[in-house]
Amino acid sequence: MALMASQVAMTAGEGDDVVVNSRFGKITINQANAVMFPNGLVGMPEKTRFCITQFPSEKMERFKLLQCADDHDLCFVTLPVDINNEFVERADIEEACHSLGINPSDLAILLIVSVHRRVNAVKLSVNSVAPLLIDSRRKIATQYVFANGKYQVRHMIS
Repeated sequence: MALMASQVAMTAGEGDDVVVNSRFGKITINQANAVMFPNGLVGMPEKTRFCITQFPSEKMERFKLLQCADDHDLCFVTLPVDINNEFVERADIEEACHSLGINPSDLAILLIVSVHRRVNAVKLSVNSVAPLLIDSRRKIATQYVFANGKYQVRHMIS
C-alpha cells in the first residue's frame, strides 16, 4: 500500500533540526531525515539533499515544502499525492516505481507547484510530467520525467 499524502514528512529527531529563513518564512528542517536525489533535480544536478517540511502557513497545510539542505535559498512548494490521484495515472507511477526499484508500499509522491499571479487572482499548477518519487524507507528520490506526452508541466489545480 502506498504512503498516504499526509505521511510524506518523515519522523524528525531534535538533534539535527535547523531553522531556515526560507522565502516562505521560518521553517525547521531535520537534516538527519534529508532525502537524497542522487541525480539532483531537473536543471540542478548538483542539488542532491532535500528536506520535506510543513508549510509555515496553516492556510497552505495541504502543501509541503521541499527545502534544499545545502542551499537555503532553494525551496519548492510541493503537493503530496497518493498513488491514486487526478494528475498521474496509477499504471504510469507503478511502471516508474518498477523502473526505479521502489517498492510501492514505500512510495511517497510530490508534485512541484507553480504559482501564477494574475491581476485579480492567484492560480496554482503542478508539474505532472516530472513528479518526485520518493523511496521513504531508503530516503532516496528521483524526479521522474514521463516521456509519454500524457501529462502537463502546468496542470492547473483548484
